[in-house]
Amino acid sequence: MRDSVLKKHKTLSEVVGQSQLKFVNMEIKTFHFNPIMVNTYILSDETGEAVIVDPGNCRMYEDEQIRDYVSDKNLKIKYIINTHPHIDHIAGNPWCVSEYHAELLMHEAGMPIYNKAFAYAAAFGLEVSGMPAPDRFLKEGDEVAFGNQRLSVLYTPGHCDGSICLYNSENQFVITGDLIFELSVGRSDLPTGSEPLLLQSIREKILTLPDEVTLFPGHGFPTTVGKERRGNPFIQM
Repeated sequence: MRDSVLKKHKTLSEVVGQSQLKFVNMEIKTFHFNPIMVNTYILSDETGEAVIVDPGNCRMYEDEQIRDYVSDKNLKIKYIINTHPHIDHIAGNPWCVSEYHAELLMHEAGMPIYNKAFAYAAAFGLEVSGMPAPDRFLKEGDEVAFGNQRLSVLYTPGHCDGSICLYNSENQFVITGDLIFELSVGRSDLPTGSEPLLLQSIREKILTLPDEVTLFPGHGFPTTVGKERRGNPFIQM
């Protein structure tokens, strides 16, 4: 994530208040995991079915945070979804798949990076066990269904190959991975990254949505399409 844009300081109460958000018929719980502080999301609704998006847990106490939340809410984890294959977003795949026997979903274009997880983990000082193979590949236009919910898959390369966003039209939010952040955008200088492609993905898949749509990024705090359209210096059209 680019750090050249200074962000408004958030108080502890604001951070806590943003960690668990309720929409009309869905609850989104946010965890901040591993040294890179990835946002791991658990989405659930009144049926008790849930999905984990970008499990970044790689330490025992992080595993316990997920276990406690899932147990307290009596959730059934149906899917584990990776928005892209970078190690901070997939470090928890082995534990989550083993713990919940849920299907692992990702985009096939990210597999060359995913298959090098051990090397990337070592470079960032992380320890990961054997990475599970995906159960199903997602592509543009697919829908991921759990409970009474639907997440539409948007293919959004540029940060790296295999990057996707997950759009819920009913509750008007997008989980964006590392495509776009509050007043910033994702890095494009890592393997398979491309700044022109990143900006194209943002303009064609995010800025075409209504201003009130909430964006849940892979790091940092939620924002909205309108705020980014008006104030993000990297995407001014």
